Amino acid sequence: MLTALKESSWREETRRLGLPIDEKAVGRRIDEYLAGKFPFFSRAAWQKEIFSGVVLVNGTRARKPAQRLQMGDELRRLHPFDEEPEVDTNMSILWCDGELAALAKPAGLPMHESGYYRRRTVAGVLPEVLGAGWTPVHRLDRETSGLLLCARQPAIRAKLTDMWTNKMVRKTYLAITNGEPAQDLWTVELPIKSERYERTNRSEICDDGDHAVTVFRMLSRGKGACLIEAKPLTGRTNQIRVHISALGYPLIGDKVYGADPTILDLYRKEGNSERVKTQAGYPRHALHAWRLSLEHPISRQEINLECPMPQDMRSLCEDRAISFECLEP
Repeated sequence: MLTALKESSWREETRRLGLPIDEKAVGRRIDEYLAGKFPFFSRAAWQKEIFSGVVLVNGTRARKPAQRLQMGDELRRLHPFDEEPEVDTNMSILWCDGELAALAKPAGLPMHESGYYRRRTVAGVLPEVLGAGWTPVHRLDRETSGLLLCARQPAIRAKLTDMWTNKMVRKTYLAITNGEPAQDLWTVELPIKSERYERTNRSEICDDGDHAVTVFRMLSRGKGACLIEAKPLTGRTNQIRVHISALGYPLIGDKVYGADPTILDLYRKEGNSERVKTQAGYPRHALHAWRLSLEHPISRQEINLECPMPQDMRSLCEDRAISFECLEP
């Protein structure tokens, strides 16, 4: 097992675990610190990581879980690129005017480096698609497919961020639910609070949560499932999934907000394993960023963008006898 690596090697083959140690963490046990800072692993799990030799302190493997941290220590975990899961990285350009671009993000592609994902991310692939300097204006969950707006210049990105904050951007999603809501048009106005727990950020309906409103519209009914349109009027974490689940109609494939809590428990233990996806009944939650409307921050012209529903959700509709002819131009 590794004892020491050349700096060029260990920086390439490892991932940083937070910022260098400051005065608040000096003297703490390394296992205790890591368990508190990165709760996706328990303290016992971090101890196993340390004993296996994959946790490095300043480029040298940690000696033991009880090792005490010193000022400026840099912690990293050995993470070779070949450990990264396979994922669809094919982002296509839907529209581009040189300053703004709309891309079609495939389901499963994370926005940034996280967990086992390093290079197979939106941030990692974007330079190959649009060139250097482009960055996303907003984010989509890893499992959510659909329209992703990007900007070339930081000043334009800042203007668009302000537009998002001030609710000047209109977003529309497509979703496929388990169960059939009785209404054809309805609004959910329930406060949402986000909590971090082990592997997942889970948002919940909570009286002391943030104000959240989503407008839903029925598009097509099928066999125990429906295709719906969702328009979030606020921007809370997982808002659409939380609101539709609160009504008793969670999205097909939703491991975090689905009706079966045992799937969530397994997801927290194993992550997005094959067993988890099998028990969830679908590889990902059936949510797609469909349309986006806004005023161009430079020309002031109205922009209406659309990303067609992907093939996997079309196949799911066919399996559940859900018509999606209403989506065709």
